[in-house]
Amino acid sequence: MFKFTIQKIAKALDGFIKNIENPNLSINKIVIDNREVERNCAFIAIVGKNFDGHIFCKDAIKKGALFAVVEKEIENIPQIVVKNTRHSFLKLAALNRSKFKEKLTAITGSVGKTTTKDMLAQILNSFLKTLKTYKNLNNDIGLPKTILNLDETYNACVVELGMSNFKEIETLSKVCKPSIGIITNIGTSHIEFLKTKENILKAKLEILEGMEKNSYLILNNDDELLKNVETTSHKIIRCGIKNSSALYTAKNITQFSLSTKYDLYKKNKFLSEISLPTIGEHNVLNSILAIAAAELYGASIEQIKYSLEKFTPSDMRQNIYNINGIIAIADFYNASPESMEAAIKTIFKIESKKKYAVLGDMLELGAISKTEHIKIGEFAVKNKIDFLYCYGKEAYNIYEGGKTEKEKNNSDCKIEYFLNKNELINSLKQNLKKGDVVLFKASRAMNFENIFNETFSF
Repeated sequence: MFKFTIQKIAKALDGFIKNIENPNLSINKIVIDNREVERNCAFIAIVGKNFDGHIFCKDAIKKGALFAVVEKEIENIPQIVVKNTRHSFLKLAALNRSKFKEKLTAITGSVGKTTTKDMLAQILNSFLKTLKTYKNLNNDIGLPKTILNLDETYNACVVELGMSNFKEIETLSKVCKPSIGIITNIGTSHIEFLKTKENILKAKLEILEGMEKNSYLILNNDDELLKNVETTSHKIIRCGIKNSSALYTAKNITQFSLSTKYDLYKKNKFLSEISLPTIGEHNVLNSILAIAAAELYGASIEQIKYSLEKFTPSDMRQNIYNINGIIAIADFYNASPESMEAAIKTIFKIESKKKYAVLGDMLELGAISKTEHIKIGEFAVKNKIDFLYCYGKEAYNIYEGGKTEKEKNNSDCKIEYFLNKNELINSLKQNLKKGDVVLFKASRAMNFENIFNETFSF
């Protein structure tokens, strides 16, 4: 964080100072967790639904914090009193961002945000010191945490912007003021709150609210809604696989059991063969979006190529293992209809003796949940899955959809629904053989990492 005086912080927050003898003292760290307090930092008493940071203020001061930012006055401690501490946290992040003069890229979209962020950050780190969002901490608490870590030692920053409703991305964009914006796709995540994909598009386009005129917006041109986005206030860069009119495209995609190769084109001119240690066309597209942004920072094709060859997905996203000859894909950070279909397509293209899909609930789908789970079951059978294992309350509809499709097309797919986790694990242990491929995928709350770990005795 850049250094700011207490006086400047109070002015930025429109707060009043109490019990602080020297408002000209400077701080260079802000925390909201009293376990992270260091000497001469500031502590913000965030108030949430199930917690109140005010109860930790005195402890924070004892540990060395210079003052606390509070909504209600607390006796005998140095403090700045404000109307809303959560809003103040965002304001301080915006203040810190104003001191950072290098490029900042913000990424939003229904799926692929974290993978695209990690790919871009890995490329940039090959020649620029780059700060990135930790894991997927991309809300009104996670984003300011990242922005407040920016200081003069960094040359680039890559952040995620998450949302569940209107105005959330607008708020985050106005805090981080992206030099470059990326929208990965428009899917059905959070449709429970926004009702239609058109509304989701509108919410994602709020990223423009914090971007300066003529800054770059990078879009997935294969997306049915994004391909029609036009703006006269920003420069659009389009990337795609299926849509050859995009500026950046991938051709000759070849998938292996543990990796993918493709030819990268720009303006229909061959640039390089790219190798990814991940599988699936969706990851090819994520990489092209990252490449488009990386070139705006001045990355060379050699830096891009080398960095992507060494790419490692974040925890719980598509990690691929060869376990005693069984290809196991652990992809249980999150799940939506779009990411489920992409994962099933991926294992369909892997050469194997038998193909297993172990699928669980996709959450936050609201009124369309039953229909979308049924469609996934149908999709799995259509894509030649040999064993479809379903676990979870909503996943029962995957099972039903799979059964219907099996009967319709006289498929040989073996479909089972499990109420008991241990029975599912035992069935996998008994049936999986060398040469098979198995996909584990569900929303994070389903804790599919436990099923994966116990299946392979990790």
